[in-house]
Parts: sequence; structure tokens; C-alpha cells
Amino acid sequence: HHHVVSTARPLHHRTVSDLTPPTSPINHTDRLSAGSTKNIISPMTPYDDNTNQTETPRRLQVHETLHAQSLLLGFAFMAIWSPQNIMAPNLTEMAADFGFSDAERDFYLGANVALATGVLSLPISAGIGILADVWNRKYLFCGTVAVGGITAYLTGASTSYRWLYFARLLNGGCMSGSVPVAFSLLGDLFDTNERNAASSGLTAMMGLGIIAGQVYAGVVGSSEGWPHAFYISSYITLISALLVLLLVQEPIRGGKEQVLQDMLRHGTRYERKLTWSGFVTAMGNNESNITLMWQGFFSSVPWGIIFVFLNDYLSQERGFSVPDATYLVAVFGCGCAAGGVLGGWLGQLFQSWNVSYLPLFMAGTTFIGIFPFVGLLNGTFTNAHGVLAVFYAFMGGCTASLPSVNVRPCLINVNPPETRGAALTAANLIINLARGAGPSAITILTALFHASRQFSFNVTLGLFWSITSLQLIFLAKTLPHDQEAMEKDLAQYAASAIRKAQINIEEDSTIVSIEDRMTSFDAGAARESIKFMGSALREIGDEIRTIKPLHLTCGETEAIQEEEDGDTDATPSRAHLRRNWIAGQKNDRDAMEVDFYPSENTPLV
Repeated sequence: HHHVVSTARPLHHRTVSDLTPPTSPINHTDRLSAGSTKNIISPMTPYDDNTNQTETPRRLQVHETLHAQSLLLGFAFMAIWSPQNIMAPNLTEMAADFGFSDAERDFYLGANVALATGVLSLPISAGIGILADVWNRKYLFCGTVAVGGITAYLTGASTSYRWLYFARLLNGGCMSGSVPVAFSLLGDLFDTNERNAASSGLTAMMGLGIIAGQVYAGVVGSSEGWPHAFYISSYITLISALLVLLLVQEPIRGGKEQVLQDMLRHGTRYERKLTWSGFVTAMGNNESNITLMWQGFFSSVPWGIIFVFLNDYLSQERGFSVPDATYLVAVFGCGCAAGGVLGGWLGQLFQSWNVSYLPLFMAGTTFIGIFPFVGLLNGTFTNAHGVLAVFYAFMGGCTASLPSVNVRPCLINVNPPETRGAALTAANLIINLARGAGPSAITILTALFHASRQFSFNVTLGLFWSITSLQLIFLAKTLPHDQEAMEKDLAQYAASAIRKAQINIEEDSTIVSIEDRMTSFDAGAARESIKFMGSALREIGDEIRTIKPLHLTCGETEAIQEEEDGDTDATPSRAHLRRNWIAGQKNDRDAMEVDFYPSENTPLV
């Protein structure tokens, strides 16, 4: 007979460790004891100083070094974006090196290179962004940053316009491609209530890198030459990639979604993957996605103009020296950094009151941001260090950056984890397309309508940011609905995954296999093993006693035979039954007194 050994316990009596397979995102050596909730090792739980520590040194988990890892990501993000505007302060010097006139300078080094960096590089950045949903994001980010550093060096080493153009195209693809990867990591490091502030920090680091590279190039360009800043940017970028590779860990995908917490604590991973149909559905049926994409285009056209022409505009049209123009751009950059941090904090505050208030805040600050810029572009002040010039430059950068840092958190909040990288990539492609088209808009207006640079600057900035404000007002209606729908869908997925996991556990725990006995030996198993060995020894003894008469002397055998023959009514012995069974196997099965081999437990009557 086969005995089924059950070790199952009712589900409501099981701890998290009972429901967690060895491949769980929860650390297998730190399983929960009954009733404990302290030792879950995942990025979604806060660190508890009272957690039981073992003697063996262990690697710190993501949640224990969250801020340090975020800082390293931010530093690398700053470094890869530092070459963005390095050309801007030295366009005239570069034009002299390549033999361009002023008109050719604006076309080849301004509009054309910007088009390559922001638009023609889109296939590279799109490929990187799509990989963010299927590859290890840490290694993808490190590789992207490293290639960005190499292409920055190649830009500075360019000896022909063709080589410069190609290097800037690759460099632009790496800069843009780093955005969806970095923000996808951010989405799994911080929860919904923290993402605005985290996004502002990451965006501020990007802005800091852009401005730092531009300011450094303006300061040293006349003495060290325009390639020098590209070389320094390259070295810093490669060092930052190495630091991320060594010190940053990959977070659990979807690990900070509140509706998935219960599923992850049960040891079930988030298994959804990016599919083309899922991406198309997210882009086509999600109204907030559509609105965010379009506002990204209209808001980014003026930024493309600012990145390429602001420094040169202040020195040529406004009459400031290159160092003074660079100083105002640096003040503008400080305003962008301050606006990024302040915008993230205010956006998080407005969202905590009501999700609809966040788009209204973004719409209002986008429209207000037009006026400081108009003052900077058209003011009559001649002292770049004066109060009025500094006020316009700082407030222009600060106010314009207040809404922009909240766009990507909105995208993260309305898209499930498996499509976030693709959604961020799509938004990034549109943003880069608009930034690349911005300088072309200036040159087209100048060529077709003979408009001045000043007029073209004012028209494009005022028109496009006004349209953006109207689009963000519509977002106030769709954002709460789409965010709630995404969270509801994740909750349904988590509930279904937990039910499947519990069914599998109930099925697997009813039968204990040999492999389980080999790996799980307890007191009950020991008792069963001893019982089995005892039965085996008794049966071996019976076999020995059955065979023994064959080796007795003739007299002993006859005595035994006489005893058996003398009392025909006596109860047959087990030895007799066994000999009968063996004889029947060899000769006549019909004469067998029993149908099975008699064991120790076989009844004799």
C-alpha cells in the first residue's frame, strides 16, 4: 500500500515564508518568521533598524541605499547631458575653424547639427527606450552613458564637418536614450507620492549638466579652444558610468506600485511584458497619453531655440560680450535648476490635494513663464550683472521649469510598468523632434519672411507656450480617470496572480516527494524512517527463517515435517504459507492457499 504524506497547513495559518518560492524577489535567507513583517528585502518597504542581522556580511538592498543610488544615477544623468549645449557659446569660433560665414554658421552649426542631435538620432534613442522594458536597465543605462562619453570625445576630436555631424548624431541618440531608462528606474525606486519630487531632482541634474557644460565651454573656449569642453565632458561621463555599474542595483520592476505590494509579499513577480498591441492600446485609448505627447511637442519647440541660440542671441543681437552672455545663461541655468526642484515639490503638493490640480498648476506656470523671457529678449538693460538682467534670466529659467518636471511623473502614473519605458521613449522622441525643429523654425521665418532673429524668437516662444497651456487645462479632466484606471487594472492583475499562487501551493504541498524528503528532514520524517527500517528488518528475518529448513540436518527436517503433518487442523505457519506460495509460483497457481506473498502482517486464520 502507498501512503500519501501531507504536510499542508491551512492558508490562513501560513506565513509569508510559506508562500515564497526560492526565486521570489524577497531574499530567501531573510524569510519572515510567523507574524513578522520586518525582514522583507525589497525596495517597497522601509528599512527597519531592528531587523535581525546575521553574522555573515551581506550586500545592502536597494531600499537601504536608495538615496545614494539615486544620487549616482543623477550624477550620471547630469554627465551624459553635459555635451548638449557645449557648442552654443563657441558657434562663431567653430564657424571660423570650419570656414563658414555667419549665415552658414546658423544653418550648418545651428539648425543642421541640432536636427541631427535631436531628430535624426531618434531611431537610436527609440531603440534604447524600447530595450528599457525588456533588458536589465542598470546595464542598459551604463552602456548608454559610456557610449555617450565616447561620442562626446569624438565630437571634440572632429577635424571635418562630416565627422562632427556624425559624432553629434550618435551623442544625441545616447543623451535622449538615457531619459526613458533613467525615469523607468526612477518609477521603480519611488512610489506615486514621491515621483514628482524625485523627477524634479533628476530633471534638475539634467539641466545642471546642460548648463554646466555650456558655461564651462564659454569660460574656457577662448583660451583652451572649443574641443576642450567636449574632452572634459567625456572623461566625467565615463567615470560616472563606471560608478553606476559598480554601485547601483536593479530595482524590482513594478516594486513601488501600492496595488502590487500584496502580490510581491506573496513571492509572486510582476510578469507582464511589453507587447506591440499593449503599447498601441496605451497610446491610442489613453487620453492623458495623447495630451501629454502633444503638449510635449508644443512646449519643446521654444526650448530647442533656447538651447541653440540664446547664448549667441545675447552676444549678437543684445550686444553683450561672450563672457557676459555666458554669465546670463548661467543665471538662467540656475533658475532652471531651482524651478525644477521647486516645481517637483509644488507638483507633489498639488497632486496630494487633488490629482486634477497638478495639470492646472502646470498650465498656469507655463503661461506665466512667457513674460520673464520676453523681458530678457527685449529689455533695454546693458549691464549683464545688473538686478534687472539677473532677475529676468533667473525667473525666465525658474518659471519655465516649474511645469516641465511634472510631465514624466504623469506619464509614469498613467502607464503600467511594462509600457512605461516605451511611453517615455515615445514622449522623448516627440520632445527631441520639437527641439530639433525649433532652430529650423527660426531660420525658416528669417529666410521666408525676412524676419529678424528677435521677432522669430518672440513669436515662436509666445505662440507655442500658449498652446501648451490650453492643452494642460484639458489634461486636468483626463489625468485622474486614467490614473485610477491603471491602478484598478494592476489591482486586478495582482489579485489574480495571488489566487494562482495559492492554488499552486495547495496542490504542491499535499504530496511530499522523495526530493522533498531529501531537502526537508524533520522529526516526523525521522519517525517514519525508523518505522520503515523496522518493518524492513522484520521482513528480512522472516525470509531468513523461511529459507533455514533447507539447511537443517536430516533429522531436524524430519522432526519439523512430523510436527506439521501430525496436526492437520493446526493453524498453518507463515513459513508454510510462504513455501506454498513459492511452490504455486513454480508449479500450480490454482493450489495456492494465498494470492500474495505472506508478510509479517498476513493473518494466519
